[in-house]
Order: sequence, then structure tokens, then C-alpha cells
Amino acid sequence: MAFSFIRKIIAPNTSSNTTLENESDTPPIVAEESGFDLNQLSIEVIDNDSLLTPIQEEVAMLHANGQSIAAAEILHSELKKIAGLHQTEAWLMLFELLQQNNDKQQFDKVALLFVLEFEKTPPTWHQHSAKASSEAQNYYQFPAILNHNNIDKVLITFHAALQTCSSLRIDMAKIKEIDTIAAAELLAVWQRSVKKGIRLQLLGNHEIETLLRSRIQTSRAIPAEAPLWLLLIELQQIQGLQDEFENLAVDYAITFEVSPPSWIEPNKHAAPISAAPIEPVKKQDRLYIESDILNTKPEQIAAIRDYIQQSEFPVLDFSNVRRVDFDSAGQLLGLCMDKPQQITLCNANALVVALFRIMGITELVTLSS
Repeated sequence: MAFSFIRKIIAPNTSSNTTLENESDTPPIVAEESGFDLNQLSIEVIDNDSLLTPIQEEVAMLHANGQSIAAAEILHSELKKIAGLHQTEAWLMLFELLQQNNDKQQFDKVALLFVLEFEKTPPTWHQHSAKASSEAQNYYQFPAILNHNNIDKVLITFHAALQTCSSLRIDMAKIKEIDTIAAAELLAVWQRSVKKGIRLQLLGNHEIETLLRSRIQTSRAIPAEAPLWLLLIELQQIQGLQDEFENLAVDYAITFEVSPPSWIEPNKHAAPISAAPIEPVKKQDRLYIESDILNTKPEQIAAIRDYIQQSEFPVLDFSNVRRVDFDSAGQLLGLCMDKPQQITLCNANALVVALFRIMGITELVTLSS
């Protein structure tokens, strides 16, 4: 924030021609009389590339809305106006657009102009990989309300999702209300799925656990609350949290004076969740996001949200993210506001970074390559 403030104050809105005219009319002014110290002036030079022109902002918004061809056309015209000014931001945005539009011929032409402009090697062209994604096919999001009125309809769609894959990511972050009947029905479907060898990966675990725990209490033996207990216990089983499972099972047994549920060892031969590459890679302490972040893919934001909540200093790797739409950027802004200056965004392309600057996200995170 401080850099932007200083930059706007000290950046003169004058051209080089005006400067030359002033020098011919008046004697040179020594640095001490200018009112600026050298440290401030150095900030202006270093941070100059972070300034977005109105054209660059328009291009970033067009790209976020999926209008990459129109965005590229605008930048082509812009390059003619900024020739010789060494403004790298516009060039990098155009390279990224041409790469995403698979326009290698134009990419090579711009690369030649880039060499003449900057006298250095331009970005390299990357061949598109035909990597199929089945994320939408192994993801299911539950609605905000689960009760006796809608659980049958919800389970029809949930059961259909279970039939299409050997593993399923289930997002429960939006659930704000769940009654006893819905909990019992959901528990039965989950247990049958596990017996069939279907792997379930939980998203939104913090939200659903908080909700269920608020509905139960140790030593309060209300029969209608038993399904809520058992559903919460099953969540620990799904996540592989044996200690939490056993502690909760003991509390359940004490409350209802019954034998505690038994831990079931995970099936080591179950198929891995092959279409869940957005799972955090704990070894490298970062979350690799494998595709664009769009409002049509709520599973992406769900995985990012869960990872941020579970990590003290989250690192989000955008290497494979070509586009973030405006709605999703707004959700990311909310997540970053919850952990200001604790999140690192790395390897985001120039178009995504430009959008994040417009949204104010870059003021809340650390950008890294």
C-alpha cells in the first residue's frame, strides 16, 4: 500500500519534451530542493511496472470475461502507441493472450518486436498439452439446506454422481441447516458407497463439522440427535482421522450408553482420486491449481478455501491457471482478506495478476514466481 501511495505522489505527469523546455528556461535544480529523497525516487522506478493503464485494465477485464480475442486486438494497437517506452506489462499480457489463443504466428512476430524493444530474450512458446480434465464429473456440492423436505431429491442427484466415478469430492461448505432425517439418510448412502469401494474426499469439512458440533452435546441423550453424532463420526472416518474418530465415538457411547462405532481401516486397494489434482501437495507445502478458476467450477474455490483455512501460510500455485473470472476473483479477495499478508500467490500469468491488481488482491498477498 505504501509503495502505491508514494508512487502516485511523486510520479510527474509531464512528458520528456516539457522537461527539456524547462531546462532551457531555468537553471538546474539540485536534488535537495526537489522535496523528494532518493529512496522515494527509487521506489517509483522499481514499482513502475505495477501501474496499469486504462487499456491494460480493460484488457484484463475482457480476458476475465472470456473475451481473449478482443483483448488481444486491443493490445496489438496499444503496442504501436507505447513503442520505445519499455512498458513490459502490456507486452507480457499480449504474449499470454496469443499463447492462450494458440496464435503462434502472431506470437513469433511480437517476439521479434520484443527483442528490438528490450534487447533481451522474449517469453518462449509452449505447446498446448491435450490433458483431459474430469473435475466436473467427480465433484458434488450439497445445497445450503438439507431436511426432510428435500433430502430425497438431493440424494437422487448425489447417488447419480456416485455412479459415474470410483471417487468423488463432496463439497459441504454451503450447508447451513441439516435435520435428523437428512443426516440419517445421508449417512446411509455414504456407508453404502464406502462398502462399494468408492472413495470420498471431503471439502468444506470445517463448516459441516462446526454445524454438527453445534447440534450435539456429550451426556445429552436425545435420540433425535443420534444421527447427527453418527454423521459427524463418519466424517472423521472419511478423512482418515482415527484419533478424532475414536474420541468422538467414546463420547457418543457415553452419551447414549451403547457400544462405540468401530474404526474401519481404509481400503488400501481403492482407486486413487485421479481427478483431484487440486488437492494440496503437502510435501512441497503448496496447492497446485490445475485449471481455470471460474464460477462454473465451484470445486476450485472450495478446494482453495479449505486449503487456506487449514494452512498457516498458504501458497497457491497458479502455473496451470490461464483465466480467473470476475466472480471467482471476488471470492478469492474475500479469502485473502481473512488472512492478509499470509497468502502467497506464485506463477500467476500477467493477465491474472492484472485482474488481481484491479481487485486489490495484490495488496493483501505476496506475489512470487
